[in-house]
Amino acid sequence: MGENATAGRGVLGRARGFVKGRPASQKVGGGVAAALLASAPFGGLAAVPEPGPEPIAKGKAVMVGPYEVVVDQVVELPDLKPAVSPEPSERVVVVDMKVTLTGDRPEYAVTLTKNVSLTGGGVEVVDGPDLYFVEDATRMSNINPGLTYRLALTYTTSGPWQGDSVTVSSNLVEFREEDKQTLDPDAWVARDKIQSRGTFPLVRRS
Repeated sequence: MGENATAGRGVLGRARGFVKGRPASQKVGGGVAAALLASAPFGGLAAVPEPGPEPIAKGKAVMVGPYEVVVDQVVELPDLKPAVSPEPSERVVVVDMKVTLTGDRPEYAVTLTKNVSLTGGGVEVVDGPDLYFVEDATRMSNINPGLTYRLALTYTTSGPWQGDSVTVSSNLVEFREEDKQTLDPDAWVARDKIQSRGTFPLVRRS
């Protein structure tokens, strides 16, 4: 312990001497460096932990690739006719949301449907997710830029959702401008990383 303490004082002394000899414009950075050196034996140089997922909350916009998504509510229903007609034992869980395509070209809806997931209900998703235009139950396969749509992202589950809340998560989706290894340049690519996550109360309707 004595040797470590002596070495620590020596390093700190040299750092302070270096700072004193620098111009004023460099002293702030030097002071930070001295502090880091002084605390190094106690973890001062440890890596900064990676931030967790961005929170998803009611009315708060999050990005899923090129899509700006605002979740309003999550609803469970016995069906969503004429769009979705599950078996009597199954249920439909709907993420009611507003979606805006922020780019300047049409994009496939699958970029959105494949990268939003639900957890916490203790049931299996047996079908979906599918995306429907709320006003006329049209199934969305492509989305046009510059417009805001109210959409229903639907999941058919094996039975009633267990519990009163639902966790909504979205993956990190990045734009791949060019990739010589594939035949799919200028594409949105999902990464194996949760970018956003939030918990919503489940609204049940019969």
